[in-house]
This record gives sequence, C-alpha cells and structure tokens, in this order.
Amino acid sequence: MGRKSLFWILVLSLLLAMGSTVFAATSLVFQSYSNPTEQVAQFIQNVLIPELQKKNPDVEVKYVYVPFAEYMSTILQQAISNTLPDLVCLDNPWVPQLIEAGVFQNIKDNVMKDLGKDFWMDFFSGHRLLTSKGEDIYALQVHTNNLAIFYREGFLQKAGVGEPPKTWDELLDVSKKIKENLNLYGLMLYAGADEAGTWQFEPFLWSNGGSLLELDQPEAIEALELVTKMVKEGYTPRDVISLKDQGDETIWFMNGQVAMMINGNWEFGWHLLPEELQKLGDVKVAPFPVPEANMRSAVLPFGGECVGITTGDSEKAKYAWELIRIWFADKLDEYYAKWTGHIPTLASYAAKIANTRPEFKVFIEQAAYALPRPPMGGMAKYPDVSSELALALQRSLTETQTPEVAFQEAAKNIKNMFTPEEYEETKAYVRQILTEVLGRAKGQ
Repeated sequence: MGRKSLFWILVLSLLLAMGSTVFAATSLVFQSYSNPTEQVAQFIQNVLIPELQKKNPDVEVKYVYVPFAEYMSTILQQAISNTLPDLVCLDNPWVPQLIEAGVFQNIKDNVMKDLGKDFWMDFFSGHRLLTSKGEDIYALQVHTNNLAIFYREGFLQKAGVGEPPKTWDELLDVSKKIKENLNLYGLMLYAGADEAGTWQFEPFLWSNGGSLLELDQPEAIEALELVTKMVKEGYTPRDVISLKDQGDETIWFMNGQVAMMINGNWEFGWHLLPEELQKLGDVKVAPFPVPEANMRSAVLPFGGECVGITTGDSEKAKYAWELIRIWFADKLDEYYAKWTGHIPTLASYAAKIANTRPEFKVFIEQAAYALPRPPMGGMAKYPDVSSELALALQRSLTETQTPEVAFQEAAKNIKNMFTPEEYEETKAYVRQILTEVLGRAKGQ
C-alpha cells in the first residue's frame, strides 16, 4: 500500500471519528445498587431501556451499578463534584435527605401532565409524603415492602399450636411451647447495629405507640422489653445481633432451626422461590403480632426503592422522564407481575396483585398501615436517629444495659441532635402522624 493511500485512509478514519462525535447520541446514565443480575436491574436493562430506545434510537442509556454499602456516599460525592448520573434508583429512606441537598429535580409538572393527579393520589399516603416536599414531587416509589411473620405450619402443629401468634402475649406463649416441645427457637429476627436492625424493631415500637423521638417513654421501653425477653428466655437466638443481613434469618428458617421469623415479602423473590417453597411444603405467612388483641394491624415501616431525575440538563431530563413514564404508564403491570418480589406502591395495583399472588396478601393489607421512616425520625436526621436505636437495641439484647437504661441513653443522644425548638416541633409532628395511623389500626 502506498503512502498516499495510507494517508487518505487515516484522514477518512479521522473524519468518521469526528462525525460520530458531532452526531453522537444523547447519553444517559442510570445508576442503581441493584446488581445487574438481579430482577429489578434486569427489568431496567432488558425492558425499560430497549423500550425507550425503540422510540428514541438516538438515545443511549448506560446502566451503572454501585454496591449498596457505597451508594449514599457515592451520590453525595457526585453531587459535590458535579458528576451526578442522570437518574437514580435508590432506597427510600435516603430520599428526603437528597431532596434537601438539591440532588433531585422537581418532576411535579411531568407527573401531572403524563400520569395525572388521580395516579399520584393512588400512591399510598406514606409514599407520597416521602417523595414530595410541599406541593412539589421529586421521586416516585416503584415498589414497597413490609414485615410479617413467616412460619412453618408443621412445627406449630407438632408443638400443639393451632394458629400463629396474633398478639405479643401469644408470641411469647407460642415461642415457649415450641422451645419446650420441639427444642427449637420460636422466632428469628434481625437485630444488627444498622438500619435493618431499626427497621425490624419499628413495628414493635410504633404498634405500641412508641416514637423514635421519645424512646425514654413507657410505650417504647415496653417494646424493647418484649424483644429482650424473647432473647433472654431462649425463644430467639442471641445470634440475631451478629447476622449479616435479613437473608441470614431465612437460612435458619429453611434449615429448620426456627419455627417462625420476621422478614419481608422480598424473600419470595430471593430465598423462598417456588421450588424451595415446594420442598419445604409448610411455609405460611401471618400478620405482624400486635400488642392489643383488637387491633386491625400492626403499624410498620415500609421499604422499597424510589426513582428520580438528578440531571439539570433539560435535554437529558426529557429522556430521563420518558424512561420513568414508560415504567409507570406502560410497563407497571409487567413489572409487578414478572420482575419483582415486591408489592405495588399504588392501591389499585396492590389490589390486582393480591388476587394473582396470594403470598403477598398479608403484606398488601398491612401496607395501608405502613409509615415512611425518615419523617418519623427527623427527616435528614433519621440515619443518626436510627443508629442510636440500633445500638441501644444491641446493648439491651446483650444485657449490657437494661431496656430502660438503653433507651434513656439513646433518647438523650437523639434529643441532642436537634435544637430545643426543632425537637419539640418534630416530636409533635411525629406524634400527630403516629396517632392518626394508630387510630386507624385500632379501628377508632
């Protein structure tokens, strides 16, 4: 090949490269902590993105995975360095803090124009409260979950127990019978020194009228005394404080080491898959136990992920919203039916799923009495409030401190996170929400 030919080939290659740069597609980054092999990530990559690109072939979307443990710090660093992705999917307790930090774009006009007010109002009230501020909307929660009692029906029958426990007293009684008759632990739960430990304790706390901002009050201390007694009496293993995640509970449960466990509906998409349920043959789900027999439901925290737009670029934001719109307007039925072990955040969709997936029925019924965690613990201060509770829980379960002393110390530390005025205002706000939901749970 002559030098002139080689020269023109290089020139042509350069021009082609320049042309591809000039006419490059709009590029979006979708960031999530859902591992690319997991169901939610597969849905985003195999359904949402191709659907967007079918209508907009000049748009490229890159799915970026960041591990859960690094996720929040990564987003905060990205915000500081102006390197935020274009849209994110993330755990719901982080949303209020990121709204305050200016990370999320206001999508109210998009929601009202493309989905409508009735659609927005169909979200369970807690999800609307969490993802909005004033009249503005900053994210949409794509699915939710809560906690219930999983139990092995065969173990209960062998222990002479006809039904799973409905109240705290019955929980103690059933666990005692299981220990005495079967030499098994009655109940497995998670009590690690992290958010999941707080999350699993909150149903006991809130159902008894206890508040995260008033842990030194009798209602809160009574809840901690109950859980501490479960461990002290040998009805619950002491290993609860050293589990790595809530999935570890299910391993104990599947291995027949415990008759009951507190866990979430996501287990039906993780460990308790159809083949495993068939193998075990006797797994059932019952509502979370309540302190009073006449209560309709426990008051629980809700979990689940939210999606929102983080780019300030109007062109990218247009396509980012289109992807969210496709999720909620075109693909929601498919998402809930095929791609997740979670339950809907919209009441009308929850009713549909209850008919097609009976294993979710308990969780869906409880969703009407589920609360968002950050507003119940000082919004942006919630992570620190949660940490104080989780550490106090561990001190009590290890008998380092009595339940009363552990919560008195935690309450003092939590109060010091606020100015006196902030504390009183936030405490009153939390008490108002809790009173309203408790009233409904008690049928008042």
